[in-house]
Amino acid sequence: MEMSDKMSFVLSERLSSFEGLVHGFADRSVGADASVIEKHFNLSRLAQLKQIHSGDVVIVNDPDNHDNLAEGDALVTGLKGVGIGIRTADCVPILIVDKGNSVVAAVHGGWRGTFSEIADNTVRVIQSNYGVFPSELTAVIGPSIKKCCYEVGEDVASLFKERFDNTDQYLSESTKSKYFLDLSIVNRLQLQRVGVADVEVIDICTKCNESFFSYRREGKGVSTQLSYIGLKR
Repeated sequence: MEMSDKMSFVLSERLSSFEGLVHGFADRSVGADASVIEKHFNLSRLAQLKQIHSGDVVIVNDPDNHDNLAEGDALVTGLKGVGIGIRTADCVPILIVDKGNSVVAAVHGGWRGTFSEIADNTVRVIQSNYGVFPSELTAVIGPSIKKCCYEVGEDVASLFKERFDNTDQYLSESTKSKYFLDLSIVNRLQLQRVGVADVEVIDICTKCNESFFSYRREGKGVSTQLSYIGLKR
């Protein structure tokens, strides 16, 4: 993981090794200003979604007809010169590319989307629509709120305990009826379970690090930052 010298983006070591790929996890200095990213990387468009904390995946085949009002929480595209991005302020951003540089994905994983297996769904959409197997994918989980700061109630914790295995890796009791939950680990386990072996987790907690917007630190109405990926022309 490194910071871009020219602009305030966190860059993945794994994704930086890919030719013909642009990516980054913006901090609060860039926030959700898509025009800055479009101009800097010469992208014709940076497509986004109306994020609804779901397990729904949207394919971008025609950016001119993508008005950023499509509902869902993951974008997939094989178009060159077009970026895709998702906005977070503690939730988990995940960027995905295949080893052949033919398809990319951007995933938004809040607790509801994670519970709905949004990362798993995205990998399956890539395989079914682009013929790319999970073993050919690289996924990077970006800055998000970590277990140290993300406390949830028994209602949320019980959902994960009832549905998923290995809860001791990402869920621990803090006080009576309260738990610390690490969504980045849940998403890593889901990606690995579906066959994505190459997963990088960037160890930055958005609540601890004030360079990032954080809902848990700043409260309702907080701004968001973009995580984006795209194939160069």
